[in-house]
Amino acid sequence: MAFLNLTFYQWLMVGMGAGWIVTYLLIVFRSFKNQYCGMPFPALALNISWEFLYGFVFTESQPFNLIRFYQAWFLLDVLILISYILYGRKEWKLFKSNKMFYGYILLLIGISMLLLSVLEKAIGVMAITYSAFLMNIVISALFIYMLKQRKNIAGQSTGIASFKLAGSVCATIYLLKGFGLLLQLMGVIAFILDVIYMIQLAAAYKKEGRSLLTRKIMT
Repeated sequence: MAFLNLTFYQWLMVGMGAGWIVTYLLIVFRSFKNQYCGMPFPALALNISWEFLYGFVFTESQPFNLIRFYQAWFLLDVLILISYILYGRKEWKLFKSNKMFYGYILLLIGISMLLLSVLEKAIGVMAITYSAFLMNIVISALFIYMLKQRKNIAGQSTGIASFKLAGSVCATIYLLKGFGLLLQLMGVIAFILDVIYMIQLAAAYKKEGRSLLTRKIMT
């Protein structure tokens, strides 16, 4: 079978892609279960824009198998976006109307699309890699911020944190294959932030008296 002939670094790419797909699936489940979006919206805006652009627009120089990953991530992010549209406004008191809330959604996605498109045109083939790992740092930091702001584990789970961390580990190790020091540093920073998020989330579980595995209240 073809997958048995994959190299170590190809397995890392599979691990990265699969890890983040599972992360997204768990976010979708937890978002609708708890009626709280499980991804910070600025992170979602960046993600869904990047995945749309590199899954459907800037595809000329991308391997076919990676494009399929990007498209799968995009479709799952659409579901996460739906959860944010349904449940996100209750966390934002500054929106006085639905028009302001929807305008905010469109504005952030529009800005994200514009910035990523300009970056692609400016630096070419390496834009996808630099933007992905810079975004990973921003997104990891935003998850920590979301946990602090929300002050509870609604929309979040140790499963989400674990698979997100696994994806980051695979990506960080992959960067050791001939990539520059800056990208390697980005990978390490994102990994450290994911570890911090995992630790803080575990502490939030403990504070609520919940099992890390089952989420149930421990008696």
